[in-house]
Amino acid sequence: MSTKRHVLLAGLLALASSTLAAPLGGSERAVTTASTLKNFAVDPSVPPSSDPFYSAPDSLDLYQAGAIVRSRPVNTSFATVTAASAQIFYRTTDALGNASATVTTLFAPKQPVSPPHIMMLMAPIDSASPDCQIAYALQNGSESKATTLLPSVAADIVAGLSKGWYVSVPDHEGPKAAFISGVTAAYCGIDALRATLNYTDILPDSQDYKAVYHGYSGGAAAASWSTQFLSSSYGQGLNVVGASFGGTPVSLLPTLDLLSNGSASFLATSALAGLGNQYPDLEEWYQANLNEAGKQAFQLARTQCAEGLGSLNNIDVFSYFSNGAASLNDPVPQKYIELEQLGAPLNTTQAPTAIDGVLPVPVFMYHSESDGTVAYAPVPAYVDSQCARGAALTFANTTGTAHSATYVAFEGDVYAFLQQAFDGTVQSNGCSRLQQGVENAVGSAGYIQNIGLAAWTLLASAGATSRRRSYGW
Repeated sequence: MSTKRHVLLAGLLALASSTLAAPLGGSERAVTTASTLKNFAVDPSVPPSSDPFYSAPDSLDLYQAGAIVRSRPVNTSFATVTAASAQIFYRTTDALGNASATVTTLFAPKQPVSPPHIMMLMAPIDSASPDCQIAYALQNGSESKATTLLPSVAADIVAGLSKGWYVSVPDHEGPKAAFISGVTAAYCGIDALRATLNYTDILPDSQDYKAVYHGYSGGAAAASWSTQFLSSSYGQGLNVVGASFGGTPVSLLPTLDLLSNGSASFLATSALAGLGNQYPDLEEWYQANLNEAGKQAFQLARTQCAEGLGSLNNIDVFSYFSNGAASLNDPVPQKYIELEQLGAPLNTTQAPTAIDGVLPVPVFMYHSESDGTVAYAPVPAYVDSQCARGAALTFANTTGTAHSATYVAFEGDVYAFLQQAFDGTVQSNGCSRLQQGVENAVGSAGYIQNIGLAAWTLLASAGATSRRRSYGW
């Protein structure tokens, strides 16, 4: 992220922070050990692919899931609204069951509620490049090109902190940038919560903690997969009390169809490339079935963030394959298209741990019927299936709002639900459907109260409340 962008965000946050109470503990703390500072100090000019902080040790197999490998303090544009922040490099598991490691950025509120409330914020990373991950984008002065990540992520960080919640933002695509790999995101998201609980420098006492998952668009994919894996053997022992996700890619192929030939078709290319980053047999199939234009497009998607992929827009993504769209009917791609179906049961031949696909905690889900980025068509069937199988799901839809505008439209309802989840007052069984269900209109007293005045000030100052841009999967 450019210095100019960080300066702009810092100014907006300074404006927003004036609406918060005075800090209890002074300025943002640097929390880590001297040896960590010496060996892994943040250099904003060094991307993750070249930063030794991101290098997993040979002994990674010996670490437990969620164990902290190393950590370091990090300066961000949120210094005025957080008491401390750190990057935590932690052990997780990839979609093939191998030991892996990734980073979460943890923010401490200046006035934490007790017992601790933790929001696992899953950002719309939307990239097949390891250098476009959210931890790097959040660093002050970083040269990350992932600048479109910031508006929604910043608003959610500020909203959570202003409520006294800890906010943990994982690089949920893992070290290989496995964009849209649901199993990868699930393990990264679950172990990010464990790492957060293990990081006593910022969270010294996690007794009786409660946690929620939240994400929109590409972040919704990560939040929903993390949530459905909580009932697996891998997700046991965590006190997650609810989740919210919107603009959720329930089914891969309908969204690829929607994106193809459109103004954000680069997202389809990045998603396909991201899956290949995780699964070697799929990557081998790509190399045998992509034409030269396709190979060049995939390589670009793996080396550039969204801002550098404009040349991949308004292109038929299926034209990259030797037999066009029919190529995806081959057994190898079909296996992964089916694997990415949200809510489908998975056995241990498909993922390291089996799941039944049913959401195990109360969930608020929302989507616009007019979404031009993530397909709405498969969502009602997903909702029906979850309800029939006993999920506690509240689903709201709307019409006439583009993808990004829907994120803003539902923020008030999202934070009302998450607060109820923390309070233990949310509906814990059965389903409800809120047709045209925005209960707290943008800018209303209820909306501002739910997200907090600081987050509202940030959204309004950044112009997000009137934005109708459809980008962001």
